[in-house]
Formats: sequence, structure tokens, C-alpha cells
Amino acid sequence: MEPYTPTADTLNYGWREIEDLPDDWRDLCRDDLRAVHKQWLEDRALVEDEAKLRKLQEELAARWAVETGIIERLYHVDRGATAQIAQAGMDALGQFHARGMINKTARALITDQREALEMVVDVVDGNRAIGTSFVKELHACFARSQDCCDAEDQQGRRIRVQLLKGDWKRQSNNPKRPDGSIHLYCPPEHVPTEIERLLAWHNEHGDTCVEVEAAWLHHRFTQIHPFQDGNGRVARALASAVFLKADFLVLVIRDHEHRKRYLEGLESADDGDLKPLVDLFADVQIEDLRASIEMFRELRGKPLLNVAQTLAKRVRRRKSASRERAAEVLDRLIESARVRLDESRGELELAFGGQEVSFKCHVGTDDEDTRDWWSWQIMEAARRHQYHADLKRPRRWAMLRLSLPELEGEGGRIVLSLHAVGRAADLHAATMFLTWPLEHDDGSSSRRWRNEVLSDDPFRFAAETSPPEVIEKRFRTWFESNLVAALSVWGEQL
Repeated sequence: MEPYTPTADTLNYGWREIEDLPDDWRDLCRDDLRAVHKQWLEDRALVEDEAKLRKLQEELAARWAVETGIIERLYHVDRGATAQIAQAGMDALGQFHARGMINKTARALITDQREALEMVVDVVDGNRAIGTSFVKELHACFARSQDCCDAEDQQGRRIRVQLLKGDWKRQSNNPKRPDGSIHLYCPPEHVPTEIERLLAWHNEHGDTCVEVEAAWLHHRFTQIHPFQDGNGRVARALASAVFLKADFLVLVIRDHEHRKRYLEGLESADDGDLKPLVDLFADVQIEDLRASIEMFRELRGKPLLNVAQTLAKRVRRRKSASRERAAEVLDRLIESARVRLDESRGELELAFGGQEVSFKCHVGTDDEDTRDWWSWQIMEAARRHQYHADLKRPRRWAMLRLSLPELEGEGGRIVLSLHAVGRAADLHAATMFLTWPLEHDDGSSSRRWRNEVLSDDPFRFAAETSPPEVIEKRFRTWFESNLVAALSVWGEQL
């Protein structure tokens, strides 16, 4: 009898061979993650009590062990119990079982999952490489307390089969979605070849930023789906290995907070767009790094004077070694913007020729006379994007002044601002807004300005540590799309 093959009407996703990193993977890297990570490393270095550091690491590991099973719907543990288990540690798991907060199955699976994470730590410590044998052993550890799983027979019918622990699948495991469509994973006969290709590529990647590598490895592994069951848990463990190897935190995808974005990110990656999954992983890391920074600061037991001296040295080093680099990057970006604004002026003058339209382009940096220019507009844009703009550190701005004398009076200014983000060790942002003066307000003679924030999202970059050419490439794309939007908004005001 011929094997069952889904028709085009029932197929949601058709299997195809995995692909290496996209050519534009550098555009997916998140400078804000690197800035927070740098701050985290500095704060961690100030904590001298290793036992306290291990306690924080164990709390996150325990949370990971609980959450990685919840998101697969292997068991249910409410958020309060999850937090208590993380704080109490794995040794107290039996107490939670005795109190009825977790069942027998959950206790066994959580224990196995924590041991699997310890295997990942061994890889990170350099005791062994991520190879086929390791992946199989990792799966066997995850599946230790799981005997059966769903599979599919040759007629496409769902059946229960014995779970092969630590061995590749021998039957198809294509899930059926709620709408009846089917998602095809790698056929069993192609699994060994695909896994060898995946791990070879991963071990060849040298300079890939951690959030992109973790998202790529996770998605390509789930695209193969090499085991009969447990693939999601193994994929999240491998993604955590990438982060831990780079001295980040274990990646904890929380069911309540992240499940929707997580599943949508995997679907987008299926369609060739890795960015949503990369952004999710970066956002999770940033959130946990920031929480860890706060805990570091609570745990530090050093005398205030020593802490103050260390911070003062850090600030001095940052000012002397970093500001010059940051200024060079800001100059590079503002020059790129100035060139594009000059080009735009010429294009607009040509398009509106004979319509008595005059355009002016002005590029400048803050000095004693212009330091406060656009300050409140910048702060308003920063509040909209939920960050603090530090206008005391070096900043740059560029302006395109647009005027239609017969219709508009004073005219509008499209302003690009490059400025530092407060409290971040190395993070800057670019925003754009349209602003124009209003001569009268409610019949009074007071003069004020109207402000329209243009950028949906600010452009964030680590001016002191990221390669300038990579920053500029990303900036050009962001600036071009926002400039087009700015002209559209200005046109709507006429």
C-alpha cells in the first residue's frame, strides 16, 4: 500500500532541505542586546561571592526546566508555583509534589529536563562538542520518563507508538493544525543527512552574533524534527547552549509571556524570515539580563567606597576611550543622512519645478548656540518609544526644511536626531520627527511648535563597539523608509 501523502489542499507547510544562514544575517543583529550584555558583564564582575552567583544561575536553570515542558503542554504548572520552584531549587521538587502543586509526571519530566540542561553546561565548559552523539544523548535524557508519543502510519492516521529514546524517528511526525492542514517535517530517511549538515554548518559559524545563531540553529533543528517527540525541548536546549557559550544566560521561553510570539516566530522562519524569532530571543535575553543586573546590585556586599571607586574608573575609561569612537560613528551617519537629504532636495525640486516650491537642507551639530535645538521634540519622541534620551552626551542632528510659500507659511522641518540612550553603557538611538511653528495658539500671541513623531521604531546602535560599516548599512535602510514616510506625512499637512 502506498504511503499517505497530503494533498495541496491539506498541506500547510511542505518540507524542504534546511538552508544556511541568510546572506543578510548581520542586519538581524541587535545592538541593544550587546549594550545590555556589556553592562551585565560589568555588574557581574563586581560580585565577589561565587555562591551568590551560582544561586542566581540555578534559579534561572530551574525556571528553564519547568517552562520548557509547560510550553509543550506536557504538564501544567501555574506561574506562582513556577516562581516558587525556581526560588526553592530542584532539591525541593519533592515537597511541591507532596503538596499537590505538581503531579508525578511533571516532577519526573522537570527532573529530566534539569539534568539535560546540565549536559548543555558540559558542552559550554568545553568538555565535548555539539555532535550527533551529543544530540541523541540529550534527547534520551529529556525522554527518560516519557514512554509513548503520537506518530503517523502509512495511511496518515494518528497512532500511539513507543518513543525511541535517543534515536532518530522511524515514522513520520507531521502535526495536524486546528484547521485540518498538515505541517510536513523532514522524512525519516533524510534525517541523518540533514542533521549532519546542520551541525557541520553550526560548528563552522565563527563570527555570527549570538541571537542570530541561536535562532537559526533552533529553527533549522525544528524544521528537521529528527525525533519522534521532544524536538522542541532539544531545540531550546541547543539555543541555550549557543547563548551560554557566548557568556549569556540560559534562554528561558516562558509559556505565559512568550508562547504566541514564539510560535509566530517559528512560522515566519518557515517562510524565510528569521527576524521575528531573532528579536524574540534578543528580547528575552535583554529582559533576563536586566533583571540579573538588578539582583547583582542587591547582592553586592562590597563597601560603598570601593563600589564608587570602581564605577568612577569605569566612567573615566568610557569617557576617554569611547566618546571619540562614538563621535566618529555619529559623524559618519550624519554625513550619510546629509548626502541623502541633498539628493532628496534635488529630486523634490525637479518634481515640483515651476510650482514655487523651495527646499532647504541644513546639517549641523550641537554647539554653544544650537545645543538646545529640538530638545523637547527629541524627548517627546523618546517618551513615545519608552526610553530616556541623554542629551548631555554628544549628539547630532540633520534637518530638511520644506516650504510651500503660498500654502504653508513658515513651512515644516523634517529632523533626524542621533543621541545617546540614558543608562546604557553603549547605546545610541536615531529618531525622526516633523515639526513646524504655529504662530498663534487659541487667539494668543504666544508662539509654539507642533511636533509629529515619524519613526514607528527608533534606530538603535552600539556606536562604541559595533563595526561602523555594519551600523551605516542598517541605518541607510531605516533612514530611507522613514524619509519616505516623513514626506508623506508632510504632504498630508498641506
